[in-house]
Amino acid sequence: MRAILRTLAIALAGACLWAAPAAAHRVHAGVTEIAISAATGELQISHRVYGHDLIEALGTEVTDEDAWFASPEGLAATGAYAAAHFRLGEGDGRLLEPAYVGAELDGELLWIYFAAPAPADTSAFVVDNDLLADAFEDQVMMTNITINGVVRTAMQGPGRRDPVRIRFGGP
Repeated sequence: MRAILRTLAIALAGACLWAAPAAAHRVHAGVTEIAISAATGELQISHRVYGHDLIEALGTEVTDEDAWFASPEGLAATGAYAAAHFRLGEGDGRLLEPAYVGAELDGELLWIYFAAPAPADTSAFVVDNDLLADAFEDQVMMTNITINGVVRTAMQGPGRRDPVRIRFGGP
């Protein structure tokens, strides 16, 4: 019995190792980080997604991702897309208007940067992070907001696409 279980475990492990490259990046997920810069006092917003997923969402044919994301056309398309699919509001729902700073490709990962004046009241935010949800129905976006060393997270994905309210302290 032990020999059968050991053989089965080895076969299962081998199947998992063989399937790992084929299963690489089958999940569509990204992360947004928001924090107040100690140097400037403004909100710094950085989105991290897979570059090839954004290219697919844009419906663009690209042969050299590095060159395209570094080009004026690629940078403009990236900023316009992210601005249209990510909204951040103050606790009372008034939308902030982040300014696009730029983007850079790091391997497969694309970093997209925005900045906005920090609101006077940072006790609550409303997050609506729909990056890539229009292209991939299984897309999950995690948004982390850090205020005074405290991190709060909003998760949006399949079945959970509505805006999320994040609170820091109080009821």
